[in-house]
Amino acid sequence: MKMNWQVKENLNDVAWEETLTSLPDGTEALQSDLWRRLVIAEGARCHRLAWQDGEKTMALAQVIETNKFGLKFFYIPRGPLALSTSSDISNWQKVKQDLISLAKKHQAVSLVFEPENWPLSTDIFGKKIKSIQPEKSLFLDLSLSEDELLQAMHHKTRYNIRLAKKKGVEIVRGKVADLPSFWKLLKSTTVRDGFRGHSLSHYHNLLEQGAPNIELCLAKRDDKVLAAGIFSFLGGRAVYLHGASSNSDRQHMAPYLLQWQMIKRAKEKTCRYYDFYGIDAKKWPGVTRFKLGFGGEERNYPGTYIIVIKPLIYNLYKILAFIKRQLSLIFK
Repeated sequence: MKMNWQVKENLNDVAWEETLTSLPDGTEALQSDLWRRLVIAEGARCHRLAWQDGEKTMALAQVIETNKFGLKFFYIPRGPLALSTSSDISNWQKVKQDLISLAKKHQAVSLVFEPENWPLSTDIFGKKIKSIQPEKSLFLDLSLSEDELLQAMHHKTRYNIRLAKKKGVEIVRGKVADLPSFWKLLKSTTVRDGFRGHSLSHYHNLLEQGAPNIELCLAKRDDKVLAAGIFSFLGGRAVYLHGASSNSDRQHMAPYLLQWQMIKRAKEKTCRYYDFYGIDAKKWPGVTRFKLGFGGEERNYPGTYIIVIKPLIYNLYKILAFIKRQLSLIFK
């Protein structure tokens, strides 16, 4: 029987979160109410659309509206999310068209999609562009016992966890006041491992808006912070959002014990999966080797797509953004 989905704007928070929790892999943090609060705190707007067949929700999309050079841009991080496996392409086309209509209504220049679990071809989302969120991740199945998780690890990873304990590394819960220690380590880590970090204010907002579901945890030895990470525990899924470690004292293997403790914490919180979030052997070889040592299953995402709604203005924006980048390099 043909289904006719109806779009609903601004589904209430309780219904939204319950729907996300029902996903097989648990809540997608970037589509959560927690993330909505974060982006609003950082000056963006959020729009929510839900597609329903009667009382049943079939798809969701939380859209972030940002402003650059006085222009509006729409971005759906890790979305739209599909909660149906329907093969009726007309309903999936409706999801796309409703999102385009929303973007046009708010005078957005472009609309960027990151479909996470789309049941049909993602070609409908326009041109594929450079990914914003990682296209690969690593998931640990937390239904396994601790012994089974340890056995699934690379033998060197198990050894390094034991070594960190032997060396006296301790894992402690951090506070907002500990962010400077995390930030100091992060600046070294981004240079060493070749990825971009965020502003200190972003991490502050993340902890403030995400409490109690987002935690800063520190790996310390003799009161010295050797590694730190920010983790989310939300609706059945734990996510390793951000990590940093010292360039010195690496012989103590603090990051290994930090991850293991967070995996155990995720099990205590009855999470179904532990998401290491991003792996890429070419872009981040060291980080990827480290994460893969814990075992798990690789997950591939379709990537990032764009539909340009105002081509002339979009091209002007690209020119302005290029000039800004060049000036920042000159006056760095």
